Amino acid sequence: MMRLHLISTGSIHPLDEIKTFQSLQPYTDQLHLREPDLSAAELLDLIEALLGHGYSPDQLTVHDRVDVAHVAGIGVQLTRRSLRVRDVRRHFPDLVIGKSVHSLAEALAAEAEGADRLLYGHIYPTASKPDVPPRGIDALKQVVTFTTKPVIAIGGITPECMPEIAATGATGIAVLSGILGQSDPLAAIRRYQGVRV
Repeated sequence: MMRLHLISTGSIHPLDEIKTFQSLQPYTDQLHLREPDLSAAELLDLIEALLGHGYSPDQLTVHDRVDVAHVAGIGVQLTRRSLRVRDVRRHFPDLVIGKSVHSLAEALAAEAEGADRLLYGHIYPTASKPDVPPRGIDALKQVVTFTTKPVIAIGGITPECMPEIAATGATGIAVLSGILGQSDPLAAIRRYQGVRV
């Protein structure tokens, strides 16, 4: 069964929405905290609140902040603006490291440097990147085929897309606005769960 990665939008304050995140926990394999406007201390407070509301450390990933991930005992997701995977791996050998990639070359490099999983996209057109062409299913299949790490697809993914993504061998999907951007996030995440393959 494909794994569901939920990514916070950065446009809400998760501490204000803790009840929403609590309701989504049973349906969420991985919650990514992508909150660049929060300080390190605020992120740690948020993580501790989530841990107190049903999430386990294995369910949580913080974007970019290696320091917070290390202190909280959760995973980190690295992007183009983050520290290099190899440097994080050298200093934090036990840290779970995800890497956001946008090409097969980037995926292979991240794997070689020690990334534990790859977030690849965007697969379909998305409002967050209107001027960037989507990578598409064929490119996703290529990344899955030529890497050995779990590949999570991201970008414009609706519940109806999930069978097509599953057919590539991708490990899971990552969703932002398709869940947290909806008026009823719980109903939205249940729609994704209803077609998990």
